[in-house]
Amino acid sequence: MSSSFVGLLLLILPLQSPRDTIRQHYETAEAQRRAGNPAAAEIEYTAILAEAYGKLGRVYSAQKDFKNAITALEAAAAYSPDDDGILVDLAIAYFNSEQFDKALVALTKALARNPQNTGAHHMAGKSYFMLGELRKSAEELQAALKLTPNDYDVSYTLGLVYLKQRQFDPAKRVYDRMLAKLGDRPELRVLFGRAYRETGFLAEAIEEFKRAAAIDGHFPRVHYYLGLTFLLKDGVSKLDDAEQEFKVELASHPDEFFANYYLGIIYAIQRKWEPAIPLLEKASQSQPKNPDPYFYLGEGYQALGKHEKAIEVLRKAILFNPSLDHNEYQVSSAHYRLAQSLLRTGQTEEGQKELQVALDLKMQGHKRDEEKTTTFLNSANLHEQNGKFPEILSVEGTVAESNPVDDKTAIDLKNGAAYYAKVVASAHNNVGLLRAERQDFRAAAEQFAQAAGWDPQLPDISFNWGLACYKAELYKQAIPPLESELKANPNNVSAKQLLGMSYFMTDGFSRASELLSEVISVKPNDATLYYTLAVSLIKEARHDAANRVIQQMVAMSGSSPQLHILLGQAYYEQGDTTKSLEELAAALALDARTRLAHYYTGLVYLKAGKFESAGQEFESELTINPSDIQAKYHLAFVLLASQKTERGIKLMREIVQLKPDYAEAHYELGKALLQQGDVKGAIQSLEVAAKLKPGESYVHYQLGRAYLQAGRKAEGESHIEISKQLKDKARGQTSQ
Repeated sequence: MSSSFVGLLLLILPLQSPRDTIRQHYETAEAQRRAGNPAAAEIEYTAILAEAYGKLGRVYSAQKDFKNAITALEAAAAYSPDDDGILVDLAIAYFNSEQFDKALVALTKALARNPQNTGAHHMAGKSYFMLGELRKSAEELQAALKLTPNDYDVSYTLGLVYLKQRQFDPAKRVYDRMLAKLGDRPELRVLFGRAYRETGFLAEAIEEFKRAAAIDGHFPRVHYYLGLTFLLKDGVSKLDDAEQEFKVELASHPDEFFANYYLGIIYAIQRKWEPAIPLLEKASQSQPKNPDPYFYLGEGYQALGKHEKAIEVLRKAILFNPSLDHNEYQVSSAHYRLAQSLLRTGQTEEGQKELQVALDLKMQGHKRDEEKTTTFLNSANLHEQNGKFPEILSVEGTVAESNPVDDKTAIDLKNGAAYYAKVVASAHNNVGLLRAERQDFRAAAEQFAQAAGWDPQLPDISFNWGLACYKAELYKQAIPPLESELKANPNNVSAKQLLGMSYFMTDGFSRASELLSEVISVKPNDATLYYTLAVSLIKEARHDAANRVIQQMVAMSGSSPQLHILLGQAYYEQGDTTKSLEELAAALALDARTRLAHYYTGLVYLKAGKFESAGQEFESELTINPSDIQAKYHLAFVLLASQKTERGIKLMREIVQLKPDYAEAHYELGKALLQQGDVKGAIQSLEVAAKLKPGESYVHYQLGRAYLQAGRKAEGESHIEISKQLKDKARGQTSQ
């Protein structure tokens, strides 16, 4: 369905056009920023993103990198929702990724805004064609042709739709009009011949290829197409004619892949291995990642007793055909043939393994190979042949279309992609900085993440991203960019401190203590670092090291609320609840609004089973620090344990919304909902908990109970059994 009239140069026009508009937007943005107008500056950076994403997407499409093209063009469409051209470009990328339904969604939007959009009608026609909706395809293409009567790409595609509907005469009229307008040229005759051939009009296809050859006997692939169509139409009776056509093709184009490949196949059918092998070798050199020539080379080498060479090429046939999608028969048969050669060379164990693979794929090896060859040559119906062995034409049908770009164009495209990726990254980074200035750190983090995705080498991007995440209290998300920053700049003390604190906030105490120890050696007068380091060491049960840090803290700052909290926590971890409460009370005496003093006091009361006192302390902590997730969780836990279920469930719901990866909160919420009879809600929460903590027996036990109450007996019993196994495993480890 690719165009035969639109050249690649049209796709790279954005690279050749001046970049003045992007520069103007940038200069205006900087002027607005200096003038103290951040909102106006962001509008200019957004305009840069809209333009650069669109051009980047077109470059990727020209490179046939449709995955990245879709990513860029989806972003362009989001920034320029009223740009119909972007929607058509996006539809083209979807189309080439075989996402035809998505292509139609974009095209429907474009046509709703502009029913006269020829390109949208054209792509809609192609998309409907690929979905098999031929009536709609014809309607869209007719609409496009009415708007632009001289668009020959549209005309060709419309003719193809008519042929697919078995309407030969309308198709021929379309193609005759093209001949009248463009002249009787070999490229047109080849184009029409292929349309006839691919829709089953084989006699008509042969006539078109013959006319093309009569005009120019050296026109690329014309003799190859003619030879292949002879075989498709008349099978083995035209074997000699096909052979001659392939030879003529190679005389003019000795490196032509398909002529080498199919002439090699003809000789292989005739078991003429001496002339077949050089042709197949040349085909494999022309397309070194195409598994097909390697497969038939393996057969030829085996026939000549060259098993070491057969092993080499058959391994490549398997390597470049990793799934059954390309050619189910070939994959299995390659394993079978490889096993034969391995066994013949004394590699018995490996050979037996390959035989087992072939057996698992339920194939019959050599017998199926002969069946394939016979069917290929004798099928008079192209649709029947395609249905039985779609792999025969799949490579030809795609590779024949993919004329590689010249070296200069490839370099231009590569440079263009690099340029626009850097423009996109820089714009996202600047928007991120503007958002950070407004204290919108979550949005800033999103912008920095986008920037890093397009240009990981952008100066300071990893640090900016990590800092924004940290400021937004997204500590887990802060870790990867800060690790990247530290890897690139090991002496960045600020990054090291932020990373240490992020690990601390996500319970990664070992890494936190390692990093914070290094920071303290550079910044010995920061009391807050000593506190965090000491807590990390206490959590690791490294009490001697923690005591040394505490002594350093005492020597530096004397008595302080933080010091008493730290001592209270240390006593708590050591099980001395009396001294722990004394230290925490001393912290509150020095400053009644000291953070964490009430929290740790609540933990001591909770451990002692004094739920009411614990709840009061957690409430007090939340009065001082309403965003403390741990205090909120423990308060919710106390409420549920005290049968104050309604408020406990409400708080647990708030917690899992704020921190979706909090496994214990999901578990407690699920358990409470199950007790309330909300089985569906319980299952949802407990499934999340089991996914987050798959190794905890109590989670599986409660999930099993919930499944049983829901009537899902098999799943319930399964999770009860998993719970039992995890408990037994834990007992075994404890007793060792």
